[in-house]
Amino acid sequence: MKFKSHFRFNKQERSGIFFLLLIVVVLQGGYYYVKANPSSKETAFALNALEQAKIDSLKIHQPEATRKIYPFNPNYITDCKGYTLGLSASQLDRLFAFRKQDKFVNSAKDFQNVT
Repeated sequence: MKFKSHFRFNKQERSGIFFLLLIVVVLQGGYYYVKANPSSKETAFALNALEQAKIDSLKIHQPEATRKIYPFNPNYITDCKGYTLGLSASQLDRLFAFRKQDKFVNSAKDFQNVT
């Protein structure tokens, strides 16, 4: 019984496989070379201090009316939101305990008293 090999390629197919593998090796070598030797050139980015000072002064003197005030409901606050607002863990625990009693915070004064 004679078995036929599944890996028989003609000359054109062998050269195509060889060049494909060569391209892969060259690209991988180039990638590792670039990653190992980062460029130390200075960037062309230059900060114009005078223009930046103008922008900063405009931001400082921006009228209060143009600033957007977002609604805030402390009754449905999460741990993450409490952390970003700067509440301590004990303050959050007091708020959660207050909410477990099925009570609601209706004003800023109530929120201060609870927390």
